[in-house]
Amino acid sequence: MVGSIHDIIASRGVLDHDIFTDRTGNILFSLGHYQPLDRVISLLKYVPDAGGTWVHRVSGQHYTRSYQHQGIDAFTSATRVAGESAGTELARWQVIDPVFGTSFLEVPHDQINAYFLPEARLAGILESSDRDLDTLELKVKHVVQAILKHAGTIDMTAENMGITGSILWRGHSDRSDINLNVYGVDVCKELERMLASLAQRRVQLAGGMAVEMKGFDDVPGIQHAGQVTSASLKRKPKIKIDGFKPGIQLRWCLKKGEFPVVYGTESYVDRGLATITARVVDDRFTLFFPAMVSIETITGRVKPERVLIYDTRFTRLLRSGDVVEITGLFQEINDSGRSQLLIGSKHHARDERVSFLETTRQW
Repeated sequence: MVGSIHDIIASRGVLDHDIFTDRTGNILFSLGHYQPLDRVISLLKYVPDAGGTWVHRVSGQHYTRSYQHQGIDAFTSATRVAGESAGTELARWQVIDPVFGTSFLEVPHDQINAYFLPEARLAGILESSDRDLDTLELKVKHVVQAILKHAGTIDMTAENMGITGSILWRGHSDRSDINLNVYGVDVCKELERMLASLAQRRVQLAGGMAVEMKGFDDVPGIQHAGQVTSASLKRKPKIKIDGFKPGIQLRWCLKKGEFPVVYGTESYVDRGLATITARVVDDRFTLFFPAMVSIETITGRVKPERVLIYDTRFTRLLRSGDVVEITGLFQEINDSGRSQLLIGSKHHARDERVSFLETTRQW
């Protein structure tokens, strides 16, 4: 489950929501798949604290969680905690990223103490007998077995899945949710379709285990008008177990080399907020973090070729055929003459929005 960072980088790379510890015992996770070669763009998640309520099941070490939010709010909260650690390594790792031109927590590889692999932890759970698992681990096993049972028509195995969150570093409790990672662009899209089909047909994964489609009604920056309804924007399959309140989160993750842009080959120059009307023409990478979709600009003073989404609340949102009005941070890409809109900028997040004008049924 714990691996050498150098071996990991050479083989699988840093993937979204991997978890690791630094040399002082802080627990961090990798922020997305778009990563430098010598450091990890990260969020600080747990800090050693004798009065903390998160407890490692083996060592007994107590931790305090550094943030409780989603999207850009989580990023801002975790960044603030890191920034308040003046004079510490956390503060020194808060740097201006050369690609994005904004501040990120970027942990050098040689400062990583332990690196936890979600797929290895899940493999250990699946290989264990039920009597050797605690209550939450057993739930994880049953959920994954149910998914694989229904995945017979798609090219998917247990090797395409991992478990992250507190259960990965063994800090879970009865209030912990289940965070499942699914790896590979094609597998993720096929599994999403399969789960959506089960939800539409109201077919359970297993007894007491249902699939529902969740929308974006809780995100103020996402709006719809005309013939577009909130029901037509229910695009996120969610697995629910009777009596399990913490819930199950599915996270779609790219494998090494699947994203069409390699970190460091592009840099972005901010040119201010812009509003355009556009049609989504390619949604292959809409599920992931960061997400990216290709667009055809219909109206607007600028004509970006794509939208890069760096806010988890907006991932999975845009699909091929959608016609939307988007307000985001307009960025030029290098000196290439190409450009993009960024959703999830730290300084303009409150002004960013997506308003749906047309959409096509996805399932």
